[in-house]
Amino acid sequence: MKILVTGGSGFLGSRIVEEAKKEGYEVYCPRSLYMDLYDYKDVKKYLNCYKPDVIIHSAAYYGGIGICNSEPVNLFRNNTIMTTNIYQAAADCGVKKVVAVGSACSYPACVEGDMSENDFWNGEMHETVEAYGSSKKIQIIAQNAYYKQFGLEGNHLVLTNLYGEGDVFTEYRSHVVSALIKRFSDEIQNGSTEIVNWGDGSPVREFIHVSDAAKALVSAVKLDHDLKPINIGTGIGTSIKELVEIVSGITGFKGDLKWDTSKPNGVARKVLDVSRMKNIFPDISFIPLEQGLQKTINWYLSNKEEADSRK
Repeated sequence: MKILVTGGSGFLGSRIVEEAKKEGYEVYCPRSLYMDLYDYKDVKKYLNCYKPDVIIHSAAYYGGIGICNSEPVNLFRNNTIMTTNIYQAAADCGVKKVVAVGSACSYPACVEGDMSENDFWNGEMHETVEAYGSSKKIQIIAQNAYYKQFGLEGNHLVLTNLYGEGDVFTEYRSHVVSALIKRFSDEIQNGSTEIVNWGDGSPVREFIHVSDAAKALVSAVKLDHDLKPINIGTGIGTSIKELVEIVSGITGFKGDLKWDTSKPNGVARKVLDVSRMKNIFPDISFIPLEQGLQKTINWYLSNKEEADSRK
């Protein structure tokens, strides 16, 4: 079977490529020079040439709070253009299926308890992630429309917060784990005796190593067509305070950890209900957070200059 992975050179995409090859698939992961996802004709030309059976659409324009605040139009527009081009070209070129990479940002902001797939359409997204979250949510609308009109099958996997080796660590684009790792490393280099963190550390988040997410996405290639989202995560919540303490311990920071409670905490709890995932992927397992953080920090410290230069 031929699998095309969009964003195949990126943080998540490169892991998907590795896992797909392990499963014996013939894998294509074109760079933008050969398939520009913002150009429909270019996408169609590539698909007509290589005839993939399945597309795993992992390419995305994304970032941390900096990008969410300053580039909401780019987040929404860029991701939506890529999605519409992929689905239209896939339908025109006879691709059987698209596996979409979704995001927990697409969930409503005010979900009580863990976020179940049944909550997916039941409210407004948090304003800070609305542009990105809605661009990922549009993939389900595309899957439904293209299945009805063209028979293009699909699955939509909703990923929780990713971390791991090869992530983006620069402040503007980084998420919480990579941002913390870089910050602690920098402060240790600078000889700091204290680190002040935003909020009070009480918000609870969920984290999954990028390699585990990639395995789930590749496993989805064999699933039947299903338009209901599938949450992919550990189902284990970790407070920001706990995360900070783990990163502090692994990096060897000896100073004081302080909290600026004048800064916002954000949503109190953001953890996925993974009961549906466990039924669909009964053999799935995950790298424990502390072990995954150790691997990630070791990689970062060994590749700090390269990692800090990545845009």
